[in-house]
Formats: sequence, C-alpha cells, structure tokens
Amino acid sequence: MGLETDKQPLNPLDLGLRCIDLSIRGVGYPGFETQMLVWLHGRVDSANLRRAIERLGRRRPVITARLIEDAKPAGPYWQFQPGQTARLTEIDLPSADDEAVLTCAGGLLSTSFDPAACDPLRFYLLHRPGGGDVFIMQFNHVLMDNSATTWLLRELDQLVQDSSAAANDTPRHEPRFVVSRRLRSVPHAARRSGALAAIELQAHSLRGRAALLASDQGIRPRRSNLQIATREIAEGQARAIRARVVRSCGLPSLSMAILASAFRGIQALGPQGHNADRRYMAGIGMDLRDSQGARGDGGDGPLLQNLLSVVAINAMPDKLAERDELIRYLNAQMRDRLEKKIDLGVLRVTRLFQRRPRHMQWVADHMLRWSVSLWYAYFGSLDSIGERFCGIEIERAQYVGPTWSPLGIALLVNQFHGRLHFQLTHDPDLVPPPLAQAYLDWIAGDLL
Repeated sequence: MGLETDKQPLNPLDLGLRCIDLSIRGVGYPGFETQMLVWLHGRVDSANLRRAIERLGRRRPVITARLIEDAKPAGPYWQFQPGQTARLTEIDLPSADDEAVLTCAGGLLSTSFDPAACDPLRFYLLHRPGGGDVFIMQFNHVLMDNSATTWLLRELDQLVQDSSAAANDTPRHEPRFVVSRRLRSVPHAARRSGALAAIELQAHSLRGRAALLASDQGIRPRRSNLQIATREIAEGQARAIRARVVRSCGLPSLSMAILASAFRGIQALGPQGHNADRRYMAGIGMDLRDSQGARGDGGDGPLLQNLLSVVAINAMPDKLAERDELIRYLNAQMRDRLEKKIDLGVLRVTRLFQRRPRHMQWVADHMLRWSVSLWYAYFGSLDSIGERFCGIEIERAQYVGPTWSPLGIALLVNQFHGRLHFQLTHDPDLVPPPLAQAYLDWIAGDLL
C-alpha cells in the first residue's frame, strides 16, 4: 500500500500528548498549548513575514492540518487541508510596556484552539506603540515538542530573506516510525529493563498527592484567564549560579538547581501545613533525538512530531531544608533515571499502550491533577535562533506554557545571550498575582 500524502498519523508520543491535551480540556482549560515569544528591537516588514509564513505552510502542510479522531486501527491523524494558507495575525497593543505584551500573550494562551477545527501552529505579530514588535508562535503540543520551534524560526527567517520563486515550496512529508526507529537504536535488553523501571517509577509517582503552591480546592471545571509573570537574572549572575552548581554537583546544567529552588519556594509560600506529608514532584522532558539530527532520520529541518520522554523527579519535605544538598539529590536522581534508561523505557511503554487509549487517558488524568507540583521545563540556551529575525535585532526570546487546576502554575525557564529568563503562567483564581510575583522573587533570591 502506498504512502498517503494527504495525512500524517499521530505517533505514539503524539497520542500520549493528545491524552494530556484532553485532560486539560476536561477541567475547563484551553488545552496543551505553548508559546515562543521573540522580542525585537524594531518593526518587522509584516508583508514579507506574511509571505514567508504562507510559504512555510506550503512546505509543512501539517501546520494547517486538522486532527481527525479515527477509531480505526490506524488511529488519529492530521488531515491536510489543500489550499489552506498559514496566516499571520497582527495585533496593535495599547501600550509599549512589557505588561501589555504579557497580557496579550496570556489572552492567546487562555483561548481554546481545538486542533480538530483550528491550525495546530499559529503566528502572531504584536506591534508596540513607538517601539519594537514581538513575534509569537503558539502551538498545540499534540503537533510537536519545543525542539522544533528554533528550527521553524530559522526556516521562517530564511524564507523572509529568500526572494526567489517558490519552486522550493513543495510539501515536505514527515518521516514515519520515528519512535520505533529510536527504540531500535538501543539493544533489546536495555529497552526491556528501561520499560520495567519506567513502569515501577510510574506506579510510585502516581501514589498520593503532590505538594502545591495553591490549595486543592480549584478542581472544578471553569474557564480561566491565564496570566504571565516574568523575571530575568543578568548574565554575570547566571554565570555565578552555574559555577556554583558545577562546583557542587559536577554538572553544568541548571535544570535541577532551578527545580530545587522551585520546590523550596512551594514549601515556603504554599498553604501552611498543607504540604507537610506530600511529595514535591515534577516531570522533566527529555529530548530523544539521536545523533542522526533534529528529525531523527537524517533529513533537514524540524521534526513536526513529538520525540521526547518525561521522567519523574521528586523529593519529600525533609530533603528541602538545604539548597545545595537538594540540588545534589535531584541530580543524583536524574543520573539514576538515565543510567537505567527510564527515558527510553517511557517511550517503549507509551508505544505498547497506544492501543489502550483508556489506560493512557487515566494515567494522564491522574498525573496532571494529583501527581505533579508544577509544570516545569528548563530549555537551556536559545542562542541558536541567531542574532536577528526578519532583519531586526532580537532583544530576547522565551517560552510560555499552559497551566491548569489544581496546579495553578507552570514555570518555563531558558537562557538568551547569557541571561536567565523565568516565565510563570498562573491561574489567578488559584495563585493570585501577588503570590505569583512573590514565588518568582523567592526562586530568584534562592538561586542567587
């Protein structure tokens, strides 16, 4: 049977992310959507950018596809929309200050974009009065993970600069079986032991309730107006934090150091006594792309599918008293997970259960509502996007993620030009703005 060129099946990890998307919608929130914000020092030629986005849509037809929930053995898939054009939405902001940008971004993140009826990847250009523009890419996580965004941004920039005819805009089709291919790159014994370890860890992680910054009272379905708070740590201070972490743990990554402070902040500012016997828990995303490149098949450009694992990292309250000890403890956990290949084990388990959607949905529901303390990710440096976009110097780049009840917060962190950027999405019904600001202050103060 020949390859169908008008659709793209969801891989097993895409299916898992769809379960998460449905879980978030099930408690009244917009879905599992993430933004990349690129702040610019000047005005973009929006006509050129619009043409580049249209060309990108022709090259990558899945970004304007619709999600079809097919119950047949082939399962759900992205149905391409012939003639559908990828669009740029321009928004004039009432003020040039950062708060106006964040309010607009929060409004977009609070809007439901059902992938069955809307483009899973959307583009916005925010115009600040008398100032620079802010470019936003917002995507549904069922389509892809964050690793694709930097590739897409560079491809868009190349299309803006490319004035040649659109002869190179023939559709690029995504590789099939990327999950199976990645698993086959690991010996069978390691795959099996990793899967068993992942099942054991999952059973342990799903026990009891996680500690929260908010209370457990916000589990009723509703529509929320998500808000975004930010902090920045200067380059020199970020360098000093990294040096201290290397001395303490021998590892250059800041991920566990930031998570340690995030846990300690929940303990310090959360409901008194509420978290006394609860586990502090986060799921850490692990990129599973191998040495063959971003697509995992040796091809060029982004992989518009998911190819990542989520590994549970946790600590009980008695581990949180001393910061550097906690960082070493969390780093030791991460090393243990990787040595046991639990990241690949999660991949194998997800593939095994792709034909049991009810089980996958139950795990997603339980994990998102009871088993994690916050949605957290550290993306490292975004310097690979380059110095300029559409000919305009980039001021900063950052990710903003979703949140839902009862967590009430999502903390996404990245570096750009050495500076550390913290983005806290919060549901003000659960985590009021003063508490969100105090939490970011606490994390920054603890790190410094």
